[in-house]
Amino acid sequence: MAVDVSKYKELFIDESREHLQSISRNLLTLEKEPENTDALNETFRSVHTLKSMAATMGYPDMEELSHEMENVLDVLRKGGKIEKGTETVDVLLECLGGLETFVEDVASGKTVERDLTALYKKLDYILPTKEGVGVSTVRAEEKREREEAGRERVGPTIRLSIEKIQALQNLVEELSIAKMRLLQIASKHAIPELNDITATTHRLTSELLDRVMQMRMFPVEYIFDRFPRTVRDLSMKTGKEVDFIVSGKEIELDRLVLDEINDAVMHLVRNAVDHGIEKPGDRKKAGKKDTGKVILSARREGNYVVVSVEDDGRGMDIKKIKKIAVERKIITREEASRMSDGDVYELLGAPGLSTTKKITDVSGRGVGFDVVKSKIKSLGGSVRISSEEGRGTNVELRLPLTTAIIQSLLVGVEKEKYAIPLDSVREIIAVGEKDLKSVKGKEIFAYREQVLPLLRLKNIFDVPRNKDKDRIGPVVVVERDEKLFGIMVDTLLGRQETVVKPLGGMLKGRKEFAGATILGDGSVAFILDVCGLV
Repeated sequence: MAVDVSKYKELFIDESREHLQSISRNLLTLEKEPENTDALNETFRSVHTLKSMAATMGYPDMEELSHEMENVLDVLRKGGKIEKGTETVDVLLECLGGLETFVEDVASGKTVERDLTALYKKLDYILPTKEGVGVSTVRAEEKREREEAGRERVGPTIRLSIEKIQALQNLVEELSIAKMRLLQIASKHAIPELNDITATTHRLTSELLDRVMQMRMFPVEYIFDRFPRTVRDLSMKTGKEVDFIVSGKEIELDRLVLDEINDAVMHLVRNAVDHGIEKPGDRKKAGKKDTGKVILSARREGNYVVVSVEDDGRGMDIKKIKKIAVERKIITREEASRMSDGDVYELLGAPGLSTTKKITDVSGRGVGFDVVKSKIKSLGGSVRISSEEGRGTNVELRLPLTTAIIQSLLVGVEKEKYAIPLDSVREIIAVGEKDLKSVKGKEIFAYREQVLPLLRLKNIFDVPRNKDKDRIGPVVVVERDEKLFGIMVDTLLGRQETVVKPLGGMLKGRKEFAGATILGDGSVAFILDVCGLV
């Protein structure tokens, strides 16, 4: 009886992508270390597994390409040589690109006929030989394996898709909201039994939520392993020598956040190679080594993960950025004259600002940093740039571990309630009349030998005023992008675990809000994006 393998399609796609990433990583290792037998054996195993999976699923073109690629790898395993600098790895990487295309065709439901004759000729040309081990011997062995491949089945791997994890988390979030309601009811009634069951529910719900959150966490290696091949291809295309260093791959981040930042990190890596690193001749004139350095790293800072892309290239020309910004009427000449280096780097987030005259197919038109910045901010993160002309540039993406559950400070403004992410809160202080001043129509206040801008939520959201309470109130000092400012509120309602719900309709895209949450009494509170308030 024929077995319906279509139900294994998603599993096939997920596992294939993992094997392809492994092949890419190991081929790049072999290019630098031809004698690395571990990398060679792991590459062979991944290609062999892909061949078997393709045969099982009924994808003959992918099976054939895996089979031909496997021939080369098997001879190499049995004593053939990879000469450093030869085209062997280039052709194997070209095969890898073909396999990636086949897998993405399956994922998209396409059926495209592809002529791989030229690629197969390249494989025959580079196929190494060893005494007693040649093309005919390998192909005879492979023919026998291939005849048996159709009987193999996708291994019994247990996997949960991110969609299923998200659905489970949605249920846990609803349970958390119900738990907060139960806690609120218990606080109003002195019933020992109710307190006991409430405490147990609180403990179990919190533990369940933690477990679900752990299921969402993936090491950043999930996306970092895609970039070494990108850098290799770009360095060859641009004629630059680049040493690409990756660290912190074990650091974990929410899978949904990882998926969202992939394109942003790719843009930064491409720009580091294309616009940052100089060509060997230019580096030599500048007194540098011919080989440039690009470092992609991740590190944990509290409830945040910092992903950085650093290069030792030409750095940024502050004067040039100012000049272009003035020409594009993004700022005036007077504003440019007063700007610090940090303020100038902020301009890179302005749509349409480009510091390159040449249009390349590597990094687009030199624009795109505005998209990077808006994407990171939409995730509740921030971007920090530091650069020194002639020495290099470092771009840091500061990202929350997860965007699903956050700790918040709940505040009140008249009858309205708002949640301020606790990670942004520096301090809560009392501000009196003597501390308030006005400069050019904007309020400021004294804070620890500093002067900070003051924002009133009543003014921002047009909350009806109460003259008796409008002048002073608690001030929440918040920090965003290394800048401090104060938010004046009416009341402090306490700290709360907040389930973040996305906004839709007319509220979607409002820069002041990072989302909304349902409180224990069933009311809705908006979660503030403190960066969007400025």
